Amino acid sequence: MTIDRFVELTDVTYDMSALQNFYESVKHLAVDYSEIREKATGGLFSSIRVEDLDGKGYLDYPVISDLVNLFNPTAKAIRDGNIAITVYSPGFEFNPHIDFSRKSVIMFPILPHDGGVGVDYYDNAILGDQPIVSDYASMAPGHDDEFYLGTYNYSTRHPTLMNVSKVHGVRNDEQTRVYLQFSLYDEFSDCVDRVKSGEFFNKDK
Repeated sequence: MTIDRFVELTDVTYDMSALQNFYESVKHLAVDYSEIREKATGGLFSSIRVEDLDGKGYLDYPVISDLVNLFNPTAKAIRDGNIAITVYSPGFEFNPHIDFSRKSVIMFPILPHDGGVGVDYYDNAILGDQPIVSDYASMAPGHDDEFYLGTYNYSTRHPTLMNVSKVHGVRNDEQTRVYLQFSLYDEFSDCVDRVKSGEFFNKDK
């Protein structure tokens, strides 16, 4: 693990059980991610479309909005369209990739209780000279030990700030893996500087 890829946000503690209870109330609203994001390829993973419950967005639920209000990104505020609960099925593999538009993401494990498998990270050379262009900026054919650098295991007490402009992927085990994500459009290095200075957080929340 290196500081240019992951930072555990120890200034913030979250209630995993509260997010688990929320997920249980909305998990029947899971749809293929391609139904939510126009550029997404079908079959990647599922995402919870909360507005299908009663017309409310994520920010209408205090269990989510209270977490959003803790952070102070500069490029773009965290709105409903930048919030997702993603569901990875048992055995799912997300090939090594970099993300299409967001630069950073704040991750909150929900299930399983230990956070499940971590995220693999790779040397960007795994993408080669002509990376495959898809709904993500580029994607490799699959895991490759030659370029594999390690696996980061998320905290289930503190959220993690992650650099999604570096190659990463997931090789899920036999458990369903559920995460809350806040997409950010600030460069990861800028976020890290503001975490260090304290400006990344809304201290009065």
